[in-house]
Amino acid sequence: MPLADEEDIARAICSEKGDEARISPSLMRGPNTSVSRLTIAPLEETWEVFRQNVEKPPNRIVEKIGTINVGRLKEIGETYTPQPTSISVEANPLPSYPSHAIIPPRLSRGLATNVVQELHIHPPPEA
Repeated sequence: MPLADEEDIARAICSEKGDEARISPSLMRGPNTSVSRLTIAPLEETWEVFRQNVEKPPNRIVEKIGTINVGRLKEIGETYTPQPTSISVEANPLPSYPSHAIIPPRLSRGLATNVVQELHIHPPPEA
């Protein structure tokens, strides 16, 4: 089921997807890019969800979370030049991860770069 434009989603930014200065566009390329629905698991809970379902220490550590509004994500795709692209986000709940959703299409590197530039970046909560 497609998510409403009003929903916000979160994507784990792990150690292998970037450094302090930049985030790799491969973070959003897909296909079937995993994201979390913030209406089901607020950002504070999403940190723990990502640690349990995404992290694979010592090589893959969740260092940040990027968030974006579904409507804004669609708009980025629709207005992308040289090739407007339809982007959807589909609910895909899992037994241990009910807030799970996916972005089904594979995005071009250029489009993925544009999406990454629009992410709101959240550092880990203070311990």
